[in-house]
Amino acid sequence: MKKHKIKIYLLFVTILFIFVLYFALKDNYLDILNALSNVNIFYLFMGILFVFISKYFIAVTTYYLAKKEKNNIKMLKMIQICLIYPFFAGITPSSVGGESFEIFYLKDTGIPYGKATNISVQKYILYQISLIIVDALVVILNIFTKIVPDNSLVGISIFLNFVVNIFLLGACYLLVYNKKVNNFIVYKGLDFLYKVKIIKNVEETQKKLDSYLENFNEGAEKLRKDKKLFIQMIIVNVISLLFFYLSAWPIARSLSIDSISIINIFILATYSKMMCLLIVTPGNSGAAEYCFIYLFSSLMSESNVMAYMLIWRLATYYIPLVLGGIIAISWGRGKKTDEKIVST
Repeated sequence: MKKHKIKIYLLFVTILFIFVLYFALKDNYLDILNALSNVNIFYLFMGILFVFISKYFIAVTTYYLAKKEKNNIKMLKMIQICLIYPFFAGITPSSVGGESFEIFYLKDTGIPYGKATNISVQKYILYQISLIIVDALVVILNIFTKIVPDNSLVGISIFLNFVVNIFLLGACYLLVYNKKVNNFIVYKGLDFLYKVKIIKNVEETQKKLDSYLENFNEGAEKLRKDKKLFIQMIIVNVISLLFFYLSAWPIARSLSIDSISIINIFILATYSKMMCLLIVTPGNSGAAEYCFIYLFSSLMSESNVMAYMLIWRLATYYIPLVLGGIIAISWGRGKKTDEKIVST
């Protein structure tokens, strides 16, 4: 991604944030600012800490997958990569940039592109399985608590969320674990690119693809056979998601919102994420704020829900995004890579 494109995405995210701030503050800005000025720093820090503990567990997954490809991989590098991920995911629509740059940074640690791609896709599969598990658990919990409004907007959003996540999981599973499907998709794509004259030397490109796919399929086979690691990493990803969603509880406490139980906050925070995942704006900006306000507004005053939403987005989106950008800029790269990191 070229620097000018990164700047465009950052500008778009900034405009969306200003837009959200305007609509959050335009009616009761004095009450909202008063609520924000009385934030309990201890609980706010705890909420932010929960978010980064979640990132740490994602780094653990990346580390163990990468270690199967390169024995001397450093955990610190995996933590850095997982902290950079929210930046590129957060500035691109539907987080599509996250995986691309993750592969690039894994390559920079000495892992070939084929294996780095395989690690990223395996990690995504583990995440999708864990996400479906946690989301299903929350839907079951809501049957008993009935804290989420029972209407068509929520029902359709959650149904589509499960359909899309299951479809993506199935597609990734076929890509990684079915060599015939893998080769068919890649070589059909190669033939198409040759016919439309995007690539010229089809034989040379095919040789490179053969090497790439060999690394890709070899890594997939390792994880498929290591069922113990597969289960362990799903557990790690579930824990990561739990910390992320539960970060909404200390953030609520930082604003002295104690009328909602931790279970109900967990359910509402998870539902707000499920409802906005299909929106293609960078970082789900706009949709994430709307869904959060929509679900929490019936349980607290307007000024409190607006203040709550702003701090929640700050802790879960803007702070990780800014920190990831800082780490990405400071990542040791050559002059050429500074000008053009990777094409997307």
